[in-house]
Amino acid sequence: MHTAAHSVFADLARPLTLDVDAQGRLGTAWRYSAREVADHLLFINQHLKTIAERDEMLTATVRLHSPKFVGYCRQQLAYRLPRYLDAVRRVSEAEQNMELHGVAFAKSSDAWED
Repeated sequence: MHTAAHSVFADLARPLTLDVDAQGRLGTAWRYSAREVADHLLFINQHLKTIAERDEMLTATVRLHSPKFVGYCRQQLAYRLPRYLDAVRRVSEAEQNMELHGVAFAKSSDAWED
C-alpha cells in the first residue's frame, strides 16, 4: 500500500508541462510585465525627483519647475504607483506559473538558469 501511494504522489512532484505555444505566451507575458515595471520605475523616479526639487531656483526669480508641473508630477505619481504594483504582481504570478510548469526564466538581468 505504501509503495502504491508513493508512486502516485511522486508523479505529483513532477512539474506540469505546457506546449510550446503556451510556454511562449507565458514568457511573453513575463517579459512585457517586467518591461512595464522598468518603465513605471523610470517615471516614478523622475516624478519623485521633480517633486523633491519643487523649491529649487534656476535663477533668483525663476523656479526650476513650475508649481503647475510639480502638481502634474504628483498627479502622475498617484496614477503610476498602483499600476506599478499591478505590474509587479503580474511578474510574480508569471514567475510562479513558469516555475510550476518548469519553464526557465532569468532570476536577474544577467543570470539565466540552465
